[in-house]
Order: sequence, then C-alpha cells, then structure tokens
Amino acid sequence: MEGLEAADIRPLPPLDTPAFLRLFQLRAAQIMWFLGAGASRSAGIKTAGDMIWDFKQRLYRSQKKLPPSAITDIGDPAVQRKLQAHFDGLGGFPPAGSETEYSAYFEATYHAPRDRRAYLDELIARGKPSFGHQALALLMMEDLCRIVWTTNFDRTVEDAATERLGGTGRLVVADLKEPGKIRRAVDENRWPVYGKLHGDYHSDALKNTDAELRQQDVEMRCSLVDCCRRQGLAVIGYSGRDASIMAALEEALDEGRGFPGGLFWFKRGQDEPCGHGVDRPCPRPRYRCPSRGGRILRRTLF
Repeated sequence: MEGLEAADIRPLPPLDTPAFLRLFQLRAAQIMWFLGAGASRSAGIKTAGDMIWDFKQRLYRSQKKLPPSAITDIGDPAVQRKLQAHFDGLGGFPPAGSETEYSAYFEATYHAPRDRRAYLDELIARGKPSFGHQALALLMMEDLCRIVWTTNFDRTVEDAATERLGGTGRLVVADLKEPGKIRRAVDENRWPVYGKLHGDYHSDALKNTDAELRQQDVEMRCSLVDCCRRQGLAVIGYSGRDASIMAALEEALDEGRGFPGGLFWFKRGQDEPCGHGVDRPCPRPRYRCPSRGGRILRRTLF
C-alpha cells in the first residue's frame, strides 16, 4: 500500500475493557460490530475449528469403516494427533492450522453444496442467542448499535433482535442473495442493519468453500469497505482466516484514512492475533497505521 512504510506501523499495548467502554460511550454511533464464529460458540454453535475436527473424524471413520462410537471425544489431544497423522500420511490435505484447512476438509466431506447446507442446518438449528447477542440487541434498541457485520450462517442475532425490538420489521438483514439491501439502508439511515458476508445459511448463495470465499460477493465487499472508511469497527470472535474479508479490511485502511472511529480487535487472553504478513500495513490487532489503530482487547462479551 503506497504512502506508508513498514517503520510507520508501531506495536500497540493492549486496550482493556474499561478503556474501551469509556471510548464506546463517546463513539457508539460511530462503531460498527463484526462477529466471527467465536461470537456464536457461546450460543451452542461450533466454530470453524470445531467443525474441522468433526470433518476429519467423519472422513476417517468412513475411510476405515468405523461406527460413530469409535471416536467418542474429538477434543482429546491423543485422538486429534491420530487423526492428523492419518491425513498427513495420505497427502493432498493442507497442514494443520492452514487458512485453507476448513474449506478443504468441508468440501472433501460433503462435495455437493446442498449437503454442506444440510450439515449447517442441523448444526445451527441447535443455537440459541447468548448473553452477548442479547446485549447487542439491547444496544440496537437504544440506537447504540447501528451496523453489524458477520461471516456466520446462524440466526442468533436476528432471533435476539426480534425479541428485543418487538418483531422482525426493524432489523434490515442483507445477505449474498440481496446484497443491495445494506447499501440502500445505510444511504437512507435505516437502522439497525445486519450484513451477512457469507450469506444466510438458508440462502441459495451460501458460500463456505475456499474457491467461493476467494470470490466474495463484490457488492457486499464494497459496502463493507465503504462503511469502514466512514466508521469504526469492533471485531469479536474472528480468526481472520478469510482472505477476501481481510483484503477488504486492508483496502478500507485507505492509507490511514479509514476507520475514523477506530479499529478494535477483541481476543481472548490465550489467543494469538491473526497474521497476514508483516511486510505491509494490515488491519491486525498487533499493528496500526499512524492515524488509526487496531487494538487488542483482553475480554469479549461473547
């Protein structure tokens, strides 16, 4: 990105929750929210990491002709090491921790889009709005949360908003089936707005494999970039594994002019920030451009 040198990207100390809340009291209308899979885990929905291990054990069992009872604790490190050694030995799969791991194993487990949709339908139907989703809906009700973005397929935000807002009419939901809705709502100042960047899990345009993620819907991405150039963003429960989303956030930096309300990246204390190379400015929580910051928060509402 022209106009910024690597030396201009300086490490930031962690920003604790009380400090963020003081800022939020002043900037609430200027800060959008971005929810990743981690924000839905407390609602009973598996994260991408959880699903990766589920895909591995399903593939392993089918290849070995084993019943479901053969693997009872997918979280056991010994089981995970055995599964990973199996797929490492087979070849043709990305290494553990790769950004393409989710897409590769999902597509290998279920080749047809309708089967992937059925898997997600069953998984997501178990989810119920968590405390964090209810809190977000309360912020919407008080006009303290106007725009929310997500890469999730579930309907926990919609369910919480329906309860708190007294119906489905107020929340404007845009997915890959109707990407223009979010731009029209923002232009007309109709709040709150909810943008589902990978498509609602009922949408025919459902996207969840690597080839599809790289071709993120142009109109939705443009709306995200435009909004980030005018407002701040608080990111919760997001690993940064989607190249198209991270590219959009980088584009929104706009040589330090983007995110005028700030860029805040919530993380749990034990988690490592996402990384996409250190040779250029990027919206990572560890670095910032001179005029705008991406800051680590040690706690999350979700």
